[in-house]
Amino acid sequence: MIDRHYMGWKGNVTITPAPFTVIRRPPVSRRQLHLMAPAKGGVRRNYGGTVTRHGFRKGDYVEATKGNKTYFGWVSGDTQKQVSVSDQNWKRLGQFSKNKVQLGKRCTGLIVLPTRRLSNLMASSHQV
Repeated sequence: MIDRHYMGWKGNVTITPAPFTVIRRPPVSRRQLHLMAPAKGGVRRNYGGTVTRHGFRKGDYVEATKGNKTYFGWVSGDTQKQVSVSDQNWKRLGQFSKNKVQLGKRCTGLIVLPTRRLSNLMASSHQV
């Protein structure tokens, strides 16, 4: 209830456990043609964009294998023979051979992080 005299909250506040999910957009850079000088013949080199040359899109959720270790993450870039895979904070997990990367889920333009619990806010109820 709101106390009109003090214009503040008056009463009990009870914090209950609640799962939440973080949803964010992947930081994908677009082509900056004004910064790219054309090479001989008037052709600009490939730069930026959302589609890799290996059939993946930046932001696709993939399973990548290197040695006997398997990583799950999002496509963040590519080179001629490799695909860069990053974690949910967009820190690169590594570069993997294009043959050892399998598509898990096509990019929706959003990164959905796992559901978490707010256990550190469960200390106690507050009296105001």
